[in-house]
Amino acid sequence: MPTKVSKIKNSCCPKCGSEEFITEPNQYDVLFFEAGQFDIRRSESFDDYCKIFCRECGGEVNDDKSNQAKRVILK
Repeated sequence: MPTKVSKIKNSCCPKCGSEEFITEPNQYDVLFFEAGQFDIRRSESFDDYCKIFCRECGGEVNDDKSNQAKRVILK
């Protein structure tokens, strides 16, 4: 049975150990200027697939392999 430590390591970047991941920007906000300020009406995506990166080192995550292996795997 895996220990808690191994579970934590599985959820970290294998390159630098960071626990934070970010996506490539793939959306934009639609704004209206009303009453002297911009108001966000809605956000729209321009790509159905988003890439995931480690926030610290920038390594790109292989989303499919990570989901199958139940741990973070970089490309």
